[in-house]
Amino acid sequence: MSNPLFFIFNTILSVVCALFAMRFILQATRADFYNPISQGILKFTEPALTPLRMLVPSYQNLDFAAFIFTWLLKILTVAILFYLGGVDIGSNVLLLFKIGLREVLELFLGIYLIALIIMVILSFLAPGNYHPVAVLAHQITEPVLAPVRRVIPPMGGLDFSVLVILMVIMLLRDYLLPGILPGI
Repeated sequence: MSNPLFFIFNTILSVVCALFAMRFILQATRADFYNPISQGILKFTEPALTPLRMLVPSYQNLDFAAFIFTWLLKILTVAILFYLGGVDIGSNVLLLFKIGLREVLELFLGIYLIALIIMVILSFLAPGNYHPVAVLAHQITEPVLAPVRRVIPPMGGLDFSVLVILMVIMLLRDYLLPGILPGI
C-alpha cells in the first residue's frame, strides 16, 4: 500500500509500542533504571501506565500493565491499519486480539534480536565500552545468555551463546509463532 497516512500511523504507533515493550523488558530483566535511556523510556511511559496499574498490578519484576498496554496499542495499530488498508474484519474482535498478541511477541523477539546484534557489533568495535546503549543491551540480554553459557562456555574467546540465542529467536519468530498464532 502506498498510502502515506498508512505509513505515518504505522511508524508512530510502532515506535510507541516499542517503547512500552522496552519498559516491560527493562523491568523484567531488572535493568538499571538510572541509565539515561531507561530514564527516557520511564518518563515517556509512566503517565499512561500509572492509571492502568490500579487495575493490573505487577508481579515481582513483571510489569503486566506495560505488557497489556503494548498489546492494546498493537490491537489499535492493527485495527487502524486494516481500516486504512480497506480490510473489513467485521465483528471479529478475537482476530484483532490474536493478531495483536502475535505482533507483541514478535516485537519482543525483535527487541532481543537487535540487542544481541548491538552486543556483537560493540564487542568487536569497542570492547569494554560503557556507553548507555551498550550497558543496556548487556543488561537486557544477560539473563537470556547466562543459562546458555553454562551449557556452552566461551571457547577461544568466542561466545557461541549469542549464536544459539539468535537461532532460537529466529526459530520462534519464523516457525513457532506463526504455527501458534497464525496471521491473516
